[in-house]
Amino acid sequence: MEHVGALPAVARHRPRDLFGPDWALGWLFTAPALVGILGLIAYPFVQSIIYSLQNVRVGGEAIWVGLANYQSLLVGTNSGGFVNSLQVTFVYLVAALAAKFALGLVSALILHAKIRLRSLFRVLLFLPWAIPGVVGAQAWRWIYDDAFGVINLALFQIGLIERPLLFLAKPDLALWSVVAASVWQGTPFWTMSYLAGLQSIPRDLYEAAEIDGASTWQSFWLITLPSLMPIVTITFMLSAIWTTNSVQYVYILTSGGPAHATETFPMFALIQGLRVYDLGMAAAVPLLVAPPFAVLIYLLSRRMLRQDA
Repeated sequence: MEHVGALPAVARHRPRDLFGPDWALGWLFTAPALVGILGLIAYPFVQSIIYSLQNVRVGGEAIWVGLANYQSLLVGTNSGGFVNSLQVTFVYLVAALAAKFALGLVSALILHAKIRLRSLFRVLLFLPWAIPGVVGAQAWRWIYDDAFGVINLALFQIGLIERPLLFLAKPDLALWSVVAASVWQGTPFWTMSYLAGLQSIPRDLYEAAEIDGASTWQSFWLITLPSLMPIVTITFMLSAIWTTNSVQYVYILTSGGPAHATETFPMFALIQGLRVYDLGMAAAVPLLVAPPFAVLIYLLSRRMLRQDA
């Protein structure tokens, strides 16, 4: 009788062999973060995708409609409002980023110089960044008020106007008024980023340029600006994401008006959800705009990880 050879032993990998001796402790420490990611990011994202494929009203029954909400935004009844919100968002974003870049760089250069009361100026300049956005928006709403606002009262006193300027009620002024408030709140972040970059530039580079006869302007273009470019890139990406998705200034100052002049796409989605009560359409709006932001976040993460390597 022939004997069957013994079967080869199957290698069994225990978690200890795969993840190391402290695998249980590692999972214990990462569990809260994983629960937070699943509960606060993954679940709402998946639920938004489900809502975007449904015709669901507040208090009503959800009906699957497939891509009908996206079709309505692109070529249907809501396409006009959606396209307008993209145009308004683009103008709002470009204007805000350009102003923040210029003001942040100038402020950082001034605060980096050896001037009197520099610490006091830094505290005052960084104060808008520390104020909650809702509080700042309410303050700017008072500043723009046509009857008791600081700007109108000041212009009355010096005789430049005879009737109040309707900053938040005229379509040609409303968007720029919101941009100004957003720039006021966001510029300190740019200033802090640039100031940190300026302090990391070796002083030897400026001394060598001075010995070679370079002017202050040439040193700025050949040393300061190239050294700040990595910080400029990261700041641009972060601020673009935050500025585009920010809705508190638009909501509190104008609520998207007048005549949809300040209706950015987050405000458009908010209106669809809170006023029209169409949760499916409200979920489809940000998901339709999500791919460019996904690319931007990927590039930002890649660049930051490259600098840490």
